[in-house]
Amino acid sequence: MFTLIRPLAGILLAVFAGYCATVYEPLYRPDANLGNFPIWAAAISFVVGWVFLGGRMGRALWFSLYIGVQSVGLAALTIGAVMGVREVFILGYRRRYPEVMDAINGYFDILADWFGKALDRDFLILLGTGGLVLGLILHGMMSALERRRNDR
Repeated sequence: MFTLIRPLAGILLAVFAGYCATVYEPLYRPDANLGNFPIWAAAISFVVGWVFLGGRMGRALWFSLYIGVQSVGLAALTIGAVMGVREVFILGYRRRYPEVMDAINGYFDILADWFGKALDRDFLILLGTGGLVLGLILHGMMSALERRRNDR
């Protein structure tokens, strides 16, 4: 397998996640300022793209499209999980949770809140079509890179 596809997949997924994070901010709350959320989303998505998306490219076109959509979903779940832990620590240091079980319940409340607001139809269409386009672009790049490698 050509190894250049892994960093390219990570970069493309990170750029897409950064864009989606800026689109998500008004859905969270219209006056929300989530700080460096797009940077965190891009960094986490880069790792997901490198490990998951880039490692599975190069089979059939339908599989590349499937993996593109699946990697966008995995990146969204990973971003939600990491940012939920971050939020629990912030609220824990502010003494909002008196017990550990309250913090664990608060974590799942935060996840339900974040993912519930992401269930907007237009946002889900953006994620789905973005995953398909990522899979298509990376499949084309993988085919071109493999053809170039095999011509040598």
